[in-house]
Amino acid sequence: MSPRAFSAALPLLLAASAMMLGAPRLSACPWCQANPVMKPTVFEGDPDPGGKYFGQTPDPAKVRHYYLAAEPEVWDYLPEGKDPVMGNKIPPQILANPAYPKLRYRQYTDATFTTRALPDERLGILGPVLRGVTGEYIVVTLLNRLSTPVSLHPHGVRYDKDSEGSSYLSERGLGASIAPQARFTYVWYLDEASGPRPDEPSSKPWLYHSHVLGDEEINSGLSGFIVVTDAARARPDGTPADVDREMAMLLQNYDESGMTESKELYEQVTTPDGKGIDGGPPPAGPPPWAEAEEQRELAMRHAINGRVFGNAGGMDMKEGERVRWYLFALGNEADVHTAHWHGARLKDAAGHSTDVIELMPGTMKLADMVADNPGNWMIHCHVGEHMMEGMYGHYKVLRKDAPALTAASFFGLLPAQHSVRWTSAEGSLEDGKFQLKARATVSAYANLPVWTTTLRVAAGKQKAATRLDRAGSGNDHDVKFRVLNVDPSGIVQTEELEIELTLQGNDWQSEIQNYLKDQPTKPLQLELSVDETTHRVELPLKVTGTKLELQRQ
Repeated sequence: MSPRAFSAALPLLLAASAMMLGAPRLSACPWCQANPVMKPTVFEGDPDPGGKYFGQTPDPAKVRHYYLAAEPEVWDYLPEGKDPVMGNKIPPQILANPAYPKLRYRQYTDATFTTRALPDERLGILGPVLRGVTGEYIVVTLLNRLSTPVSLHPHGVRYDKDSEGSSYLSERGLGASIAPQARFTYVWYLDEASGPRPDEPSSKPWLYHSHVLGDEEINSGLSGFIVVTDAARARPDGTPADVDREMAMLLQNYDESGMTESKELYEQVTTPDGKGIDGGPPPAGPPPWAEAEEQRELAMRHAINGRVFGNAGGMDMKEGERVRWYLFALGNEADVHTAHWHGARLKDAAGHSTDVIELMPGTMKLADMVADNPGNWMIHCHVGEHMMEGMYGHYKVLRKDAPALTAASFFGLLPAQHSVRWTSAEGSLEDGKFQLKARATVSAYANLPVWTTTLRVAAGKQKAATRLDRAGSGNDHDVKFRVLNVDPSGIVQTEELEIELTLQGNDWQSEIQNYLKDQPTKPLQLELSVDETTHRVELPLKVTGTKLELQRQ
């Protein structure tokens, strides 16, 4: 979040934190009693009753297990604070209110739900990508850290009633409505019908979202997507063998007016003595239609991946790469979109050459392109009102000789270092001159005060730990620690720490040399800790004589 948005959103951040720290029991929620589909099917403190597929535990060898938490967040639609694509003047209602409280699916590394996986800039507001190949199972453990029930409902894959993740009165499975602080494990089978036909492209996208209140939860941000690859056309890691890079776009109009149907229902509920839900007098009723429509229009955010006016980022690729775009639309009757790429021709799923893909609410499509036209190109919705209101961004095609991209080529993989991304490493093993300087991006929580933060690093028997100063620096046992993205007040406002480690001295040299000698083909095993969160990671090093450098994956 930008410094500009942070000060404006501070009350929202405090409210979101309060939601995470303690959610009320649903039995004390008159709103939930008034809406029976919200009644939980799994409660806080209950053992997780999920993890089965039609009563059977799936074969672990065919399972890809993801850990997602539904959490509150203050989302900034305009993190750059300006329009970097068109240079347009930002509408005053957006500039004054760039951030709103949202609900999101966030990925964690394991069942402890303590270490967040790094977010992918390309996805923006979208939840983590869940992927697999036909014949496998996607297993998702969902932890609800919100104050209302949520679920996880997939499109396209095969599931039993308990893993449907949808709440309606005729029949509800165990995963229909997960109470605050409760968890449930969904199991989805990627059968032949989940994947592409032989005459279709090698992978297929499907949406997932919460389905307790449905559309309102989608508007709040609780959505993401699944990628199913044909097993006959997949690499060993499950990515499509005929693709070099994946991109994604969700085109959606977000209504931030707060005038939802459930809110109106909530405000109509009264206590036995005739008072409003908050103990005060009943509300006077909704505003007149014209006033309500004006409020909705001013509060609408026409976004690509939850960003407006060119602020969607991370859409970089290299010249010559085969790029697959996964395309989605969600929302209401106004969410009719036409995604248009400048500087490119694409092939849709039917093999037709085009530069525009039509999208309706709930649509899931893909299009392939070869990045053969270097440059910085515009991408936008061709619906005139949507574009004028900020539904545009840009993608970059870098020349072949440009530096390697640090972003992952594919979505949804589960490598060991998925909470840490190495950006550089260099050094020397020469006696008396040993030094290894490495930079990494590490997942963290936003708005972290560095002067209360302790960083640790360990390799084999060697360990170092330090409490950082307000500038984000510290030293211990021949290791220099430095946080690179701390602001002048001593706060890291993003959800990522950019850390530089400099290792020196005979002890560290001996430890690293011995490891490289014993296991020359394996990355250096490290532990990085931010306060109580430990990241067990690998640092892939290339050794040329006495020279050390990062081995690009």
